[in-house]
Amino acid sequence: MSRLAATGERAWALAADPRQRRRAYAVLAIVLAVLCLFPQPYVGRAKVVPQDPSSALRGVIGGGAGLQDFAALFGGGRRAIDLYLTIGQSEDVRNDVIRALRLVGSSWHYRDLRAARVRLEDKVDIESLPGGVIEIKATTHDADESLRLTQAYAAAIAERFKRLNEEQLTTKRSLIDTRFREAATRLAQAQATLDQFRSRNRLSAIPEAELGAALTVRTGLEAQLQAKMVELDTLRRFLGPENPRLLGVQSEVRELRNRLAQSIAPAATPGGPNAGELTALSSQYVNLYRDYVFAQSVYQIYTRISEEVAVEELSGRTAATVQVIEAPHVDAGRHYNVPAVAILALLVLAALFTEIYAPATGIELWRRRPDEAAP
Repeated sequence: MSRLAATGERAWALAADPRQRRRAYAVLAIVLAVLCLFPQPYVGRAKVVPQDPSSALRGVIGGGAGLQDFAALFGGGRRAIDLYLTIGQSEDVRNDVIRALRLVGSSWHYRDLRAARVRLEDKVDIESLPGGVIEIKATTHDADESLRLTQAYAAAIAERFKRLNEEQLTTKRSLIDTRFREAATRLAQAQATLDQFRSRNRLSAIPEAELGAALTVRTGLEAQLQAKMVELDTLRRFLGPENPRLLGVQSEVRELRNRLAQSIAPAATPGGPNAGELTALSSQYVNLYRDYVFAQSVYQIYTRISEEVAVEELSGRTAATVQVIEAPHVDAGRHYNVPAVAILALLVLAALFTEIYAPATGIELWRRRPDEAAP
C-alpha cells in the first residue's frame, strides 16, 4: 500500500506541475499522432447485389398478377435486405472464407478455428446500402490481406446464395411435382364424371343451352295453343258442332295441350330430356361443370409454375447468383487508425480543459493531493 501511495503522490505532483503536465501532453500527442498514421490501415472493398433467379422469370411465365401472387406462395416473393445481411454475416460464410484462405495452421498464425472467426469478425464488416446493395469491407494493416479477404468474402457469399437457391429449387420442384400429379388426377376424374353424366342423360351440349332451346319450343307451343284457342272460339260462334273444320281445330288444340303437358312433366324422350327434366338436371350439371372448370384452372396454374421452376433450374445453373457492382479492390485514399484518432481527440479535449478552461473559470484542479481528506 505504501508503494501505491508513493506512486500516487508522485503522479499527482507531476500532474500539478504545469510544465511537466504540458510536456506529458505533448509527448502523448506526438505518440498518438504517429499511431494515427502507422501502421497504415488498408481497406478492401466490394459491392454486390444478390440475385433471385425467379424474380425475372415470374413476370414472364407467371401469366398475370393473380398467378404471380399464387406463385409467390412457393417462391417466397421479394427477399428483404435483412436476409442478405444475415447470410453475409453468417458463420457459414465466415467458415467458407477460413477454408478458402486456409487461415488456420498457415502463415496467418491463427491458433484455431475460433481465433480465426474472432479476427474475421473484427476485420470484416458486411453492411447494406440503398438499393439492396451489400458492401464488403475488410480493414487490415496489409493491403494484400485486405484484398484477399474481400475477394474471399465476395466468392463465399455468391457460393452461399447459390446453395440456398439450389435447396429452394429442390424443395419447390418436389412440391410442384406432387401437386401437379394431384391436379392432373383431379382433372381426369372431373372430366370423366362430367362425360358420364352427359352420356347417361344424353346431353349433347351445356344443359343451359339445351334448356334454353327447350323453353323456346315450349314458348312456341304455348303461343300456338293460344292462337288455336282464339280460332276455336271464333269457329264455335259461326259453325255447328259437327263441322269438320271445327272438329279439326279441336283436334289440333288437344294435340298442342298434350305436347305442352309432356314438355312440363320431367321425362326423357328419345331425343333427350325435355324442359322439365333439364330443369332438374341443370343444378347437378352446373356443380359437375364447376368442379371440372376449377380442376382445369388448377391444372393450368401448376403447368405454368412447373415450367417456371424448370427455367429457374436452368437459369440457376448458368446465371450468377450475385451481381458484382464494384469489384474487390483496395481503397486508394489514405486511411487512419480510428482508435488512435479517438484517443488523440480525448487528449486534446483534456488539455484544453486543464490548460485553458479550468484557469479561465477559476477551477482549482491540483489544490489537494488524493490522500488529503475533504474538509
